[in-house]
Amino acid sequence: MRSIVQKIADTLNTRWVQFFAAPALVLIWFLATDPSNGADTLTRLQLGVAQALIMTGFAYVVSKAMLGRASSETLYARVLEGSTAAGVAYLGVCLMRAMVLWSFLSFFSAAVAH
Repeated sequence: MRSIVQKIADTLNTRWVQFFAAPALVLIWFLATDPSNGADTLTRLQLGVAQALIMTGFAYVVSKAMLGRASSETLYARVLEGSTAAGVAYLGVCLMRAMVLWSFLSFFSAAVAH
């Protein structure tokens, strides 16, 4: 029994499930429960995809501007060499980029909602 549960857990943790199957199931759920025969779901999908694509690019440009000459690729290479300081700096860069993206997405989703 435990090996079956482990196989199910391993399958659910694969990238194709997380990036394709799960979103497809959510989209099917939205379509099945959409009272406007798909119009509301299409609008959600268009706004969500457009917002995600535009905001991720914008957040990347802003993050690069905030970093100046620092390079996350260089920091990552230094981490692989064993530098703890580079690891802390790399973690800071990753957190900064995530916070910039989150703040933009939160700001613009709140602006659309109001």
